[in-house]
Amino acid sequence: MSQRNNPKFNFLNSWIHGSFLMVSCSFLALVTIALSGCAGSKPTATATASPAAAEAAEKPATVPAESASGYAVREPSNGGVIEGRITLSGKPLPPRPVVVNQDASVCGSHREVYPVKIDEGGVVDAVVWIDDIHEGKAYGFAPAVLDQKKCAYDPHIVLVQPGDLKVTTSDPVPHNIHSYSEINRSYNESMNSLNREMTLHFARPERVTFKCDLHGWMEAFIIVAGNPYYAVTQKGGTFRLRDIPPGTYHLKVWQEALGEVTQTVTVEAGKTAKVNFSLNSAASETAEVR
Repeated sequence: MSQRNNPKFNFLNSWIHGSFLMVSCSFLALVTIALSGCAGSKPTATATASPAAAEAAEKPATVPAESASGYAVREPSNGGVIEGRITLSGKPLPPRPVVVNQDASVCGSHREVYPVKIDEGGVVDAVVWIDDIHEGKAYGFAPAVLDQKKCAYDPHIVLVQPGDLKVTTSDPVPHNIHSYSEINRSYNESMNSLNREMTLHFARPERVTFKCDLHGWMEAFIIVAGNPYYAVTQKGGTFRLRDIPPGTYHLKVWQEALGEVTQTVTVEAGKTAKVNFSLNSAASETAEVR
């Protein structure tokens, strides 16, 4: 009698097969439960903002009324004006001759550097500013751009509010931008026909000197102004400051070869205060230039 037809064998075979299936299913069920438990134990990542962060996100960004220099913008309703003229007393300062040893096709074979520029009897390119004003109108300077043209900086004096200065070159020859600062970052950058424009950042009020290491006569001054009441003297040595809140201030003048002088001036609402300065050429021997 074969095992296939033996009842005892068939019963034993069915029992073994059924037990195996039950153990397999139980094992799979346990594995499934274990995996589900592991997956369920993981925390769900939810982006929950704090009440303060949510409130800040709802508010639009605003520009602070007070700058890093401590100057606050509060437009005067009836501001006054300071205007005047800067002249030179004493012996005129002669120009300094410079022999050009390179790039003569662009720079010329020789140059003259004037320590003081006189136009119609007035000192040009002197800087005039209110030193101790803490609030008033907003900045309104022209876009701050310094160009290099025919181996000279143009303009010689640049007024800029704390922030960026755009530097360009119109020359086909290389130049080097080398800035000298005390509280801002100093730069030493090359410019050429492949790199004709760059932006430099000056965050703090300061007078910064620019020079070119390739052409030693090239020099400019970047006036990073602590307030908007700055001016550079124009033709005839004249200047004008507008929209000044009434009060008494220290008005200062600086010229690279003649140094710095100060006067006290009182500004009345809606009126013009006239202030003239006479800079002595003898001061050029002790003037600080950096």
